[in-house]
This record gives sequence, C-alpha cells and structure tokens, in this order.
Amino acid sequence: MLAVGTRLLAERLRLPAIVLLLPVGFAAGAMTSDLDPNNLFAGAFQPMVSLGVGIILFEAGIRLRLRDMTELRAVVFRLVSIGSVVTLVGITAAAKAIFGLDLGVAAMLGAILVVSGPTVVLPLLDFVRPSEEVRATLKWEGVLIDPIGALLGVLVFSLVNAGAHGGASFHPGEFLTSLLVGGAVGIAGAGLMSVILGRLQRETPRNLAPAALMLVIAAVVVADLLREDSGFVAATVMGAALANQERVDVARILEFHGTLVSLIIGVLFVLISASVSPSQVTGVLPEGLALIAVMIFVIRPLAVLLSTVRSSLDRNQRAFIAWMAPRGIVAAATASAFGIELSQAGIAGAGKILPISFVAIFGTVLVYGLTAGPVSRLLGVAGRGEPIVLIVGGQDWARRLARALDSFGMHALLLTGDGGERAAAAAEGIDVVAADLSDVDPEEELEGVEAALLLTASDDFNALAASQLQKELGRDRVFRLVPGGGEIDLLPAFAEGELLFDPSLTYRELERRFGDGARLVEGGAGTGGPEGVPLFGADENGNLVVVTAGSSESEVPGERRLVLSGD
Repeated sequence: MLAVGTRLLAERLRLPAIVLLLPVGFAAGAMTSDLDPNNLFAGAFQPMVSLGVGIILFEAGIRLRLRDMTELRAVVFRLVSIGSVVTLVGITAAAKAIFGLDLGVAAMLGAILVVSGPTVVLPLLDFVRPSEEVRATLKWEGVLIDPIGALLGVLVFSLVNAGAHGGASFHPGEFLTSLLVGGAVGIAGAGLMSVILGRLQRETPRNLAPAALMLVIAAVVVADLLREDSGFVAATVMGAALANQERVDVARILEFHGTLVSLIIGVLFVLISASVSPSQVTGVLPEGLALIAVMIFVIRPLAVLLSTVRSSLDRNQRAFIAWMAPRGIVAAATASAFGIELSQAGIAGAGKILPISFVAIFGTVLVYGLTAGPVSRLLGVAGRGEPIVLIVGGQDWARRLARALDSFGMHALLLTGDGGERAAAAAEGIDVVAADLSDVDPEEELEGVEAALLLTASDDFNALAASQLQKELGRDRVFRLVPGGGEIDLLPAFAEGELLFDPSLTYRELERRFGDGARLVEGGAGTGGPEGVPLFGADENGNLVVVTAGSSESEVPGERRLVLSGD
C-alpha cells in the first residue's frame, strides 16, 4: 500500500518516485517495527531482494537495443570499465578520509556506490528527454553498471570477510569467472526463452509474460547457485538478447514486466529504507553530505572526462552525462546484504555501510532529480518543450496538419508505414517515428505525448490503434476520426477513444475538402479571424485542446484556434 500510494503521489507531483519512496519508508520504519524486513521475512529477505533485482535488470535489459548504439559503444565501455574503477577508488578514498573507516569497509562502500541503475536514471531521462546520443549512453551505462557493480560488491565482500578471518583474500580471475558464468547462463536462458516464447506466441500468447518471468527467475537462481551474484549478469543478458531478436513480440512482456517492476522497486525501497533507524542516519549525516558533494562534483566528472575523451559527444552533452549518476535499488540491496553480514562478522565500522549508503542514495537522487531539468535546459540538451502530438497516418493532408500544428506551437510526430509518405514527411521537416505501431517504445517515444490523432483511411485500424494507445496515454488523450459508415465490430464503444472534430468530418470528407483547396489557418473566435470548422484550440497556458465530435463552441478556447477553412 505504501509503495503504490507513494508512486501515485510522486506521479501527481511530477517527481521521480524514489524521491518519495525512500523518506516514506524511512519514516514508516521509524514509527513502527512492523515494516522491518528482518522481522517480516527473516532469512528470506535477501533471496527475495536478489530475485527482485534480477527481474528489474531483465526488464531494463529488454530496452537495450543494439540499433541505439553506434559510435557510442566505446564511450559506454569506458564508462562501465574506466568509470567504474575511478568511482570505486574515488569513493573508497573519500569514505576513508571523511569517515575514518577501515580500508576494507571503505572499499566495500565504494563498490556498493559504483552502481547507478535504470530504476532512477530512466525516469529522469523520460522527464528531460535529452538527445538520442545522451539518452542511449546513460541508458546503456545504467543497465550494464548494475550487474558489474553487484559483482564488484561480491568480490570486495569476499576480500574483506576473508581478510578478517585470516583466510586467503582474493583469487585472480574470480570477477571474470562470475561474468562468464552469468553470461553463459544468460545466453542459454535466452535461447530456451526464444524457443518457448516463440511457440507460446503462436498458441497461447497470454502466457508469454508469465513464462518469461518463470525463465528469468530460473536463470537467476541457477546462475547464483553456480556463482554467487552472477544471476544479475544472467538476467541482464537474457533481457538484452530478447530485445535484439525478431522472433518474439516483446510488447506484451514489457507491459506486464513494467508493471511488476514498478511494484518491486516500490516495495524494495520502502522495506530497505525502513530497516535504517533515525539514529543511524543522524550519526553519519554531516559526513554523508560531504561524501555526496565529492561524488557529485569530483568523482563523477572525472570518470566521465576520462571515459568520453575523443568521443563524438560535444562538451554540453558530456557535461550533462557528468551531471547524471543517481544511485538506485541495486546499491540499496547490496548495502543491505553486505553491510549486515560484515557487521555480524564483527568487522569494525561495517554497521555504517547501510546508513551511509542510504544517505548517498537519497542525496544523489534528490540532487539529480530536482536539477536534471534546469541543468539540461542550461546546457541545451533538453528535449523540445512544446506539447507533443502523435499523428498516425501519412497522407498529404495529415502532413499538412502536422506542419500546421508545429506552427501552432505544438510538436508533431508522424507515424506511417508507407515508405513514400515517410520520405515525404522527412523532406518536409516533419519528425517521423516508428513505421509500425507495435514498434513504438512507450517509455521513450510516447513520453510527453499530449494527444494521439488516428487519421488513417481504415476505421477499424483507427479503433484498434486507439485501444492500444489509450493503455499508455489514457482515453482522454487518444482521438480517432469519425467512422465513414458501417459498424465497427472489432471493439466495444468505450475502448475506441474520442471521436475527432465535427461529426461530418470523416476521412472521405476531409480528403474531399483538402482536395478542393481547404486550408488550415490560425485565428480567434469573434476577432475577425477566419471562418470555418475549428479543429484545435490552445488555452492561456499553451495547452492543446482537441475539438471532438461532442464539443460545444464554449469548450474551444477562443483566443487561439486552428481552423479548417473552405468547403
């Protein structure tokens, strides 16, 4: 209840959910012991966390499409290799100097805070909508750094724990072995998943998502049994493999897993933050703030500087990447696991690992979450600020409508599968998205869409597409043309979206009017502006108002209107 309620509130306030999840969980944990995960789950909590993180990384891996990567492969590789080393060494040195921790405990903290993670990076990117190069770089780094950071944590934990008990500290090749085991299990799991899901897609597609979940959990468990925490690598590899094949449609899997992951993230953040007591936080808060400052202003910029040298990214893009390294659920999960185990082993200072990590996670999320928008605008890497309108259909008058909306202060995106229409739109300066509605990534291409207009000649397609799009955008943002005649039997009426414009403006009628010379012009009601049929309005705040078949004259803003003029 706390996790879901907090996410709804965060969405209402237009804040990253983690900004509220951590303090809500912390406050709930301070007020009652009922939320303490050790009391609720006892020894089952850490295995539950591992499975949850594995599912999160699988879902993030599904978004790793190789076509997003071109010359940025080298940058991402350096960020997760050179950048990880710089971050590990830098935080270790800073933690030892600021907190006076033993070197082993400081290194444990450094390994934990290496990770950034998609759970916090992707929502911020959706909010900022930076250039594709910046988005792809941060997305790939965020997804890949999680399993690497988790493995680093395992290695450092083994080193510290063994050293405290007089055992052999570290065997060269352990890190590589864990990567290879996780990768091998992930590849094998991806192959099995492709076969099973391919068959289910033909026979019982409703079972795609549950089967994918079963296989991911099995892969995480098997990999962890073979090599501790290599399950995170296996889950990420399986997700990336699924994202880059063409046999299985991942849309249904993404829809289910996206909902599940949102719930898992909320629950884990609330539970982990509830396990931190106020006295633990106040005891490390001043020094924790100093560590956050070093991480933000020294370590991250240095890591990005070394990783992006001689890359195609310009200076402002590199600066924004340097200003984007919030810590997420993997850092919280590993801090909870390793900190408690080292503390129980009697290692001095290990009890500070979880509260310091909590302060660092919350601090970085708060700083980056509240400043990502202003900084992106200052550096000129933010996406366009105009309301976005998605137009499905690429005929001549649909492209004219797209250009008119651009002039009206909106930003039109065109979706059409016709190669000639796509080429014509590009030549006219209209932004074109995917050629097929099933290829549209809701997390990226539908983010910020204020209205979707379904303008194809097929009434049945418009109704079906409206049903699909309203799942992502909501019914009040999806609009289709008035049917040209006959019954639409494919969908119930409530699932078809709003009907566009005047009831007389069917596809054929619009074709006729534009063919006879009708024009799209801007004007205001009662001000001597052009006469005609109003299609759109803009209120005093610049928000788009779409005229629907049931709209009254008073519901359309009078100051600014886009009108179809001419019979």
